[in-house]
Amino acid sequence: MIQIIPVKERKEDQKDTDKIFYIPNEIKQKKKTLVLDSMAAKYNYAIENIVLKNEDPIICFRHEDAEIRSPMEVCEYKLTNAFADKTVGCCGLIGTMALENSCTWWGPNRPLQTAGYIIQGGTRPKLDENGKEIKNEKGQVLMEKIEYPMADFPGYHDFMATVDGCCMFFPRWVFKNGLRFDENLKEFHFYDCDICLQLLEKGLKVATIDLVVKHQSSGIPSKNFNDLKLVFFNKWNKKVHGEWPISNISTFYE
Repeated sequence: MIQIIPVKERKEDQKDTDKIFYIPNEIKQKKKTLVLDSMAAKYNYAIENIVLKNEDPIICFRHEDAEIRSPMEVCEYKLTNAFADKTVGCCGLIGTMALENSCTWWGPNRPLQTAGYIIQGGTRPKLDENGKEIKNEKGQVLMEKIEYPMADFPGYHDFMATVDGCCMFFPRWVFKNGLRFDENLKEFHFYDCDICLQLLEKGLKVATIDLVVKHQSSGIPSKNFNDLKLVFFNKWNKKVHGEWPISNISTFYE
């Protein structure tokens, strides 16, 4: 399984191997520096320059702060079985069965149609035995790392509308057949929902799969999140003729 990991810039220990590739914001080429200013641009670059030049049948796109804890042989076994069904175009860890016209499904008020399992990481104030916040000599509250399970209808389910982009798995053949991320979706939001809806539009399925992955990020939206959302909404609102929520039984129009 090839792993594609987008980073702002490479750290000293982030060196490409034959299975793991880091994609920074800027890639120096012979005559110019290529600027990859969105998740879609980074992933499309990886598809053209790595995925299609390598014969590995399974591709993982994961965030830098997403840690795959399942053994790699377990991941490959389960994904190989999932993708043996040639109607499955993507597997993720957690997502929604129906995408509402808010274009979001995650957050504290999670709707009933979410499914999957992931370990969420974060931080919280460190407390003493009496439940009071512990502070350092400068009066600053000390923080500690935590992790907790986020589970909504766990297991393998191949009737999802979209899965979370922190860790997504694809069979290589979908890219060989022309699937690409939409670079009209700028920055780092909605690329995951869009690629999943593209698969549904093609009559393929999106699934959750029971692998153990920890995601450390809190997922804070960009300041211009609503502007980015509008581009995504307008694209898919036209394709479904305003019929939301979008699911694996939606009708897509030209």
